[in-house]
Amino acid sequence: MKLHGTKNLNRDQIDALIASRLNILHFSKPIEKMYRKQYRSAAAYEFRYRAPMVLFLYTFLTVGVYNNISDLYIRSEWLSLYKWVGIIVSIAWFCSFKKSWSKYFDLYTSLGAIGAVSITFVIINLLATAYNTALLHAAMMYAVVIIYSFIGMRFYTAIIAGWLGGIIGIIFSNYYNLYIDWTYLNHTYIFSSFLGMSLCYVIDRQHRENYLQNCIIEATQQEITEQSKLLEELSLLDPLTGLANRRYLNRILEAEWTLALKQQTPMSMIMLDIDYFKNYNDTLGHISGDHCLQAIALVLKAITNSGSEIAARYGGEEFILVFPQTNSAKAKEIANSIMDQIHKLEIQHPDSPIHPYITVSLGIVTAVPQKDDLLSDYIELADKKLYEAKKSGRNCYQIAHNSDTII
Repeated sequence: MKLHGTKNLNRDQIDALIASRLNILHFSKPIEKMYRKQYRSAAAYEFRYRAPMVLFLYTFLTVGVYNNISDLYIRSEWLSLYKWVGIIVSIAWFCSFKKSWSKYFDLYTSLGAIGAVSITFVIINLLATAYNTALLHAAMMYAVVIIYSFIGMRFYTAIIAGWLGGIIGIIFSNYYNLYIDWTYLNHTYIFSSFLGMSLCYVIDRQHRENYLQNCIIEATQQEITEQSKLLEELSLLDPLTGLANRRYLNRILEAEWTLALKQQTPMSMIMLDIDYFKNYNDTLGHISGDHCLQAIALVLKAITNSGSEIAARYGGEEFILVFPQTNSAKAKEIANSIMDQIHKLEIQHPDSPIHPYITVSLGIVTAVPQKDDLLSDYIELADKKLYEAKKSGRNCYQIAHNSDTII
């Protein structure tokens, strides 16, 4: 039986189920609910292929018993009753083809099993005084073993159906004062019931074990997927600042450039450089320099926190921010906000000739890409504007105007 398992269980939960729940054939309530739902569907599907085998064996046994009953009256009486077992199996087979009825698999197979056992039980007692019932007991043993091992019911469900069918048979026989040969029944019905229960236990346990093994496979695949996703994310992030690295930046830039070209919408880029950062490192050390980069990265990450906006470490103390569907006026507002928030950090810079705290210079470019424009020229223009900002005294920004062209 094919059971797919579930992704809702982690490895620790699965190990706990194997250790404490597998032998008793019952999981904790929420897990048992998931298992039963999947099991019913799988069991109903498999019964479509088991039922013909059951009917073949039933027919083979029926013909054998029928041919060995010499009394025509008893033969006719036996067949008229025993045929209902075949009818019950056929009805259950028909039900298994109704996909929407899979959730009722336990119900219709249990009712069928109860009916089959009850009928075979009553037939024996009904004909006991007129015929040697050894063959009839064999037919009942067949029905009991089939119920436990071929139908596909779970262990506890099969026990209830098998024994309840016998109890109903006893009640019916006593009600109509039919003769019950308890010695024969102990050697046939009870023996075959315990044999069937043993088979059913092994089968049910195997199904649950397969289910948990598939859960382990699902959990492993989930772990691999999560680890792959984490590795992918790590490969796209700068390890020091947590911002996008240059590789990820290039991927996003190409995608947004293509989209802006297609939709003819503006895209803005801000290239940012920390003023006199070499002096900062030389004076305070590289550890302080790393802390400074991380503090500024937090500001930039907060600025680019919506949509497909992105902040990336371009190299050293240089950063690039990309803002799709953003015009030059909005880009200027963002640049002013960046400078203001970095000033508020008040990161002391004792060797800066322009300011007691860390400052930044920015180059801003906004463009609506045209067919012959190149993304590399767009980046180069932002770099050019950054250079102009540095040349203008730093702690400021320069923005590309209409007179500037993407070279």
